[in-house]
Amino acid sequence: MRSIEKNRKQRSAYLPINIKLVFKIALVVLGFSVWGTGFIWVLVGLYLGWAVIKQLFSCLVTLVVLLIILALLVSLIF
Repeated sequence: MRSIEKNRKQRSAYLPINIKLVFKIALVVLGFSVWGTGFIWVLVGLYLGWAVIKQLFSCLVTLVVLLIILALLVSLIF
């Protein structure tokens, strides 16, 4: 009995493509049909520059946090 239940749990439909990828492809097709090739170029630019964008965002967030801390310190001291 346990082996039958075990076999049922192990069996699943292994799809060659996941739903998240299908959703991304559908969004790209929709964006291309609405905005044209400019949309594709923006996606390519974001894909290639993602590491740089993440680093810049991290740096900006750190600077904002430091400015807030300094402003609080200055306002508490003076």
